[in-house]
Parts: sequence; C-alpha cells; structure tokens
Amino acid sequence: MQKKRRFTAPAALALSLALLGTVPAYAATDISGHWAEATINKWLDAGSISGYEDGTFQPDRAMTRAEFATLLANVVSKDATIGDAVFTDVTEGQWFYEPVMKLVALGIIAEDTTFNPDAYITRQDVMTMAGRAFTVSGSGADGLAQFTDAAQVSDYAVTAVSGFVEKGYVNGYPDGTLRPLAQITRAECVQMLDGLGVVAEKGSLEDIMARVYAGVDAEMPAVSNTRITTENSEYYLGLKNLDDVQEAIGSDALMSSVAHSVCLVRAKDGVDVEKLMETIRTSVNPQKWICVGVDPEDVVVVNQGNLILLAMDAEYSQAIADSFLALDLSEETPENPETPSEDKLKPDANGLIQADGYYMDFIGELRPDSITRFADKVDSLSETYLQNANSIYYAVVPSKAYFVNDRLETPFDYDTMNKMLDEGIQSAKKIDLTGALELTDYCVTDPHWKQDKLQEVVDRLGDAMGFSADLSKMTANTVENFTGQHGYNKEGFPSETLTYLTSDVIDGATVDNYQKPDFTKVYDTAALSSDSPYDLFLSGPTPLLTITNPAAEDGKDLVIFRDSFACSLAPLLIEQYHTITLVDIRYMASSLLPQYVDFTGKDVLFLYNEQVVNHSEMLR
Repeated sequence: MQKKRRFTAPAALALSLALLGTVPAYAATDISGHWAEATINKWLDAGSISGYEDGTFQPDRAMTRAEFATLLANVVSKDATIGDAVFTDVTEGQWFYEPVMKLVALGIIAEDTTFNPDAYITRQDVMTMAGRAFTVSGSGADGLAQFTDAAQVSDYAVTAVSGFVEKGYVNGYPDGTLRPLAQITRAECVQMLDGLGVVAEKGSLEDIMARVYAGVDAEMPAVSNTRITTENSEYYLGLKNLDDVQEAIGSDALMSSVAHSVCLVRAKDGVDVEKLMETIRTSVNPQKWICVGVDPEDVVVVNQGNLILLAMDAEYSQAIADSFLALDLSEETPENPETPSEDKLKPDANGLIQADGYYMDFIGELRPDSITRFADKVDSLSETYLQNANSIYYAVVPSKAYFVNDRLETPFDYDTMNKMLDEGIQSAKKIDLTGALELTDYCVTDPHWKQDKLQEVVDRLGDAMGFSADLSKMTANTVENFTGQHGYNKEGFPSETLTYLTSDVIDGATVDNYQKPDFTKVYDTAALSSDSPYDLFLSGPTPLLTITNPAAEDGKDLVIFRDSFACSLAPLLIEQYHTITLVDIRYMASSLLPQYVDFTGKDVLFLYNEQVVNHSEMLR
C-alpha cells in the first residue's frame, strides 16, 4: 500500500543519533574548540540536528549510512509517497525505515537488494545522495583530473562528486587526494551539507521562509530562494530601488510553470511600513511571468512589525499569509542582516497599448543591466553546459510594440539593446528576425505571433541553421471566435480567427511534457476554452518538453531555450529534426539541466521575446 507522508523523525532517534525533528536544540558538551564548532552550533540552534542522550555530539565519529540517510531526509523538504520495502535489510519498524524509504521515493537513494544501513558511509556516497537531493552536478571525470585518486570515484558518483568540487563545496586534501572511498565523520557531513545552504541561521529570512512554507497545509511546489537586489527588485516586488529595505528574499518554484512567488522584506528602521506595503501591493506585477500570472486579488501583502510578506499564488496566497502571521517572530532578529505628448501612445489601465486595431503589451524603458545579464546568461550556459553541443544560435523576437515604437510615449531603445547583445554574447551566432515580421503577422488579441505567418521566420532560421521548410504544404486549421490573453475576462473584447498548421509528421509526432505527461500531442485543442487559449500550441508554459519525430530521416536534434513564442514555432520545425527539446528556464533552475537534457551533438537556439531580455532576472 502506498502512503503519502510528511516526514518527521521518530522521537526515539534523538536518543542515539544526530537527527532532527521535534528534538529541541541544545548545546553539545564536546564541540568546544572543534574546527566545525560554529557550523554544528548553527545546526543545533536551528533544530536541524541533535546529539546523543549523554549530551555529546561526537563530531569525529564516523557516520553510518542509516544515520546519514536520516539526517539528509530531515533537511529535504519535499514530501514523498512511501511505498513497500525494497531492501532486505530495511524493514518497517526500524528507526531508519521512513527516512530511507523517503529518499528512495524521491530518487535520492537507488533501489537495490540491500542498503547496508550499519556500514559507514563513504565520502562519494554522501556527495552522490546530497547531489541528487539538491541538484549538484558537474562536468564529470574532467572536473576531477586534479586529484591523484580520481580513478577511485565510482561511475555512478562522478557527476555529483565533480559538482561538489567545481562549486567549491569540496576541496580535497593537501596531498592532492580526494579520498572518495574514505569514511566521513559526523562533523564533516554537517559541514558539507551546510555549504549547500540547506539550513539557515535562526531568525534569518531564509529560516522564516522555510517555516512559512512548513505551516501551509497544502502541497506547495519545490522552491528556491533568491536574494533580492536592486537588479531584480522590480521583478520580485515592483520596487525600482531598495532605499527603504534592509534585506529581502524571493522564493520561486524550482521547476514548474505555476505562477507562484513569495517574498520576505525586512524594512529599515524608521520606515513607514504601511506605506511600503501599499507600494509593493500596487506596484508588483501579478503577470510578471508573462505567460502565466495571478489575479490582482491573489496578491496578498501582510506584515509582522517591520517584516513584510508578499504572496502571489492562484490558490494559496492567503494560506501562505496566514502561516506567516501565525509565526512567533517577537524575539528573532539576525545578528548581522545583509543590506543588501498627448498624441503619443501610452498604456491603458490594464497596461495595454491599442494601436492600428491591435492590443499589445507595454514594454517600458530599456534596462541595460538586464540586457547585460541576459548576454552573460547565454554565455554562462554555453560555457557550463553546451561545450559538446553542435552549433549555438540566438534570436530575439520583437513584440507588437516594436512596430509602433516611434509612436510610443515611452519608446523602447531597440538599437541599444541590439548593440549590447551583439557585443555581449560571444558564444552564439545571431539570427536577426526583425525584418522577417510585420504587425499583421501577430494576433490582434494575444501577445503572440500567428503560426501560419511564420514562413519568413522559418526561412531566416533555416538559412542560418541549415534546413528549409515550406509551410504552404501544411494543412491550415481555423478556430473562429478566438480571443487571446489580452481579452481574458474583459467584456466586449473583439475576437479573431486563429490558424494552426498540421501535417502527417506533426500529427505523428509525440510530445513528452514534464508538466503534462499524460498528453502527448502537439496541439491541445482543449486549451481553446481555457483562460489561455494560445496554449493550444504544445499545451502552453512548461519547464521542459521534447517533441519526437519518429519519421525523421536523420538524427539531427535541436534544443530551444525559449519563452512562449517557441510553442507555435517548434511544430513547424519538427520535420527537420528527430527531436526538438524546449527548455524554459523561467520555470526551471539551470542547475537541473544536466539531469534532464543531453546537449551532445545538438543544435541549440536561444529564442526570446524582448520582454524577457529586458527582464532577464526571471531566467534562472
């Protein structure tokens, strides 16, 4: 029988092992002067680890596999559906059964005949399990070449171990060895996990954020925290500066296209907190993800003293706020918080511009730091993950506002953007799409382009990437009375005709959608009756999907780093490729890429609308 449980350590564990759970923090008697004293005390103060019944911690004692599994399970926040026993030596009723089975369910521990719970765990197995838990991966054997005993690293461990080395979590020993098969002490385990940032200082924003999530009685997405700075404050909080803010963090879904964002803001002393809250409430963009969003009533801002919480979630904003308000924060302050013309077109109350019968998003002013960040992101991804790719390209999709830019009250500086990208991106070849499009190639009521109008775009891409496609040979299918994203929930909004193209190859292709695994077709006609009818194309936003063409004549493959514009473009290219993988790092942490995408020998295209380029802080 399958049982879904929110894991907590059995109380009996605290009598014999360094475990967590409901055990109160205490001061161990044998860590004074130890090299890991500060880290151990941090974990003790946070209640994330405990010691032995006699008051000792025994930091230099080797850790068993059962002990480490229990320790790791307590700092992995995901719930898991615990199934039947898979190991002959791990059976229900043993003190380590639930933590081991939780890690098995999450894919952190691999199934086998035995687990050997009482054996001492090796350094490489600690890194392998922790790497799977917290998505630490590296380049493989090349990343370990500096160690004289690198050959001792097992094949199953090499990706995680190289990740720990390349990210500086592990440095090796003075004699040039890594000692992957050596035992590891309890202090070393805590120190290694602490480098991953899995336990926060008590009273820090990260600690409070974790407690907020823990208090929500609903399934929350796996999340990661980001420090809010002047570079990303407008994206997270709607604030153009942080003059009134002492420190702030934002929490986003780690790998999901669900609109979900929670921010904690610590206001500076003397700041009018109510005024700051109102500024955040009225300035933050509930559609900041562009392709998904929440209704304005789902933007909830509350406070405890000078600590402000902003929650944006279509279902659980109030539950998140209630959890925050239920916390006792009266005595919690971190010791050292980080300080971190009338005729011109202008947006209406809904943030839309109307021109020449079209509705379009307001792009705003150029944000140079964001353009630089985008260029750096392309080059960083190329250097880190695309070394074995075939060819790398990038293209920027102009929005509808591009075609009326000279008539806008606040025009966007396309020339500067293009110059900065040309100079900044060193790893990818540019494909210029601007001359391939006209305003009439876009939907009237939706931000996106019309699929049946993309022949020139396909030609531009094909000229650079070595293929050709004739859209006139495809079958046009029309949808009447289509009202796109701009007209959602607005009375009297016009409708239009939407066309999508099919062919034998498109109809025969299969789609593996990470977020919608049961739907394998290219076109999702059920989406036409949803609030995002353009999701007809590949079911809309998702972190990751792959289209496979079983009729492909050769093995060419393509990976597109993309926003929603690629949803309608990719089906037109599938005849030219065996697979096309679409990656959306707005909804997926880049660190997860090695686990899900093999770039070896594949063409890679970075394809983004200028709105994303101008708000590149959303790329993770």
